[in-house]
Amino acid sequence: MLNSAADNNSDNNVATAQQTLQKVMQRAGITSQRALAEKANISRWQVQQLCQGNVNTMRLTVLKQLARALDYPLHEFLETFDPEQPLAKTTAETSGIDNANRSNDSHNDAAHLRQEYIRLEKRLEQQSTSLRYQFQTHALRVLESWLTYWPTAAKAATDRDDFDAKKLLPLVKPVERLVEQWGVTPIGSVGEQLSYDPQQHQLVKGMASPGDLVCIRHVGYRHGENLLQRAKVVPSVVK
Repeated sequence: MLNSAADNNSDNNVATAQQTLQKVMQRAGITSQRALAEKANISRWQVQQLCQGNVNTMRLTVLKQLARALDYPLHEFLETFDPEQPLAKTTAETSGIDNANRSNDSHNDAAHLRQEYIRLEKRLEQQSTSLRYQFQTHALRVLESWLTYWPTAAKAATDRDDFDAKKLLPLVKPVERLVEQWGVTPIGSVGEQLSYDPQQHQLVKGMASPGDLVCIRHVGYRHGENLLQRAKVVPSVVK
């Protein structure tokens, strides 16, 4: 009997979500779930999750895109599609009834909005933590060989005067590969001679005018279109 009641409740939630979505789509002039997915720039599967009443397990970024596509403030969107909300209320909201008719008590409205804000803030924090962990896991996977062998190589370089420093170069490759995956690109190479550009180069010795020939002492870097640090240069002929 308990299982049957739970199944009925689940079916009711799905039916409620489907009816609510249909009304909201009509209000927004969206004719199909495919059109909604395209307008929100999400997959059809994510729209289906909304239809199944799974709003509480969906990613916040997806919910924001859906709310924007349906021309809804995010907190109203969440309240509308929350499976715990009664169908009568969601139907009233999607029918465009004034805010005064959606609640009998403005104090309760304010309290509900605060609860929604706290829930959103908590969900965003959880997603941020999850994304940070995924990023760190990926970075550590790339750096695995470096983490394993670098301490041993560094100790050998410190303890032995005859240690060949060239042996360290392959161990730096994982770091270089990770930085490259992050979209970091070098500005020039050590010893390269090129025309001085104050936007990309920093003089560390002597004087130079834009266009003068300079030599790179330390490489600079860009992250995508953003400048991280200028390359440190000296005049090819010290003035």
